[in-house]
Amino acid sequence: MGLLTRARRHIMPRSCTVCTHERRYDIDSILVDRSGSYRDIAGRFGVSKTAIGRHVSEGHISELLALASDAERAAHADGLLDRVEALQSRTEEALAKAESSDNLFATFRGITEMRRNLELIGEVTKELNRTPTLNLALNPEYIELRTAILAAVEPHPEAAASISRAMREIENAHER
Repeated sequence: MGLLTRARRHIMPRSCTVCTHERRYDIDSILVDRSGSYRDIAGRFGVSKTAIGRHVSEGHISELLALASDAERAAHADGLLDRVEALQSRTEEALAKAESSDNLFATFRGITEMRRNLELIGEVTKELNRTPTLNLALNPEYIELRTAILAAVEPHPEAAASISRAMREIENAHER
């Protein structure tokens, strides 16, 4: 390789032949769903197998992969939601039968199952968030730490006021 060729390579990086290919999105789709090997893709679209590998390894399809992954998760959640909602319909029918038979045990069992189904639907649709929350201002370790810090800076009124203000802002932010 000549000196001029090496200099050009350092000055002007080559553009990705897959990214600039007129059928780039077709190539990316095949790469994302893994329906063809690099060799197959290269032969079909007239690019080198190395270019395909470089396109993947340099992260040129990472955004598309992320979108595909999100779409797959959403489709799975939709499928799960459909199944849980179908189960909920059957549970409602069973509860109606139990109520009409005056069987209290079966009625309460049906109510319990309906509640469980509704909780699951809420979790799948993100309407029900079971993530625990922490009230920082009531946490004993935080109160102990806050007291120790404020006692340590008491001889420095400006610093104490500044630290106290900052801690109140943090506490207020966590209460929202």
